[in-house]
Amino acid sequence: MKCIWDDINRAEIAAHDVAAATAEAVFHADDFRYLADPERLNRFTAEGTVEGQLYRVPFSKVFPEGIRITTAFPVSRRRRRT
Repeated sequence: MKCIWDDINRAEIAAHDVAAATAEAVFHADDFRYLADPERLNRFTAEGTVEGQLYRVPFSKVFPEGIRITTAFPVSRRRRRT
């Protein structure tokens, strides 16, 4: 899987103090899962734990082979879905 990066999504994750490598690592986490956004076509939200911290990463699929991460942020205990 290839992640498509540009200045906009790099700035979005930087605003949350998340590195691009950390956002990509979510997709390889042992507890990785993702959910489709029922209100928006081709929008998904991934969750996974990297170095003991749970992250939420909204993304869209970019065809033919990649994804575009919209933003990424750490999830506090209060905001966890599980």
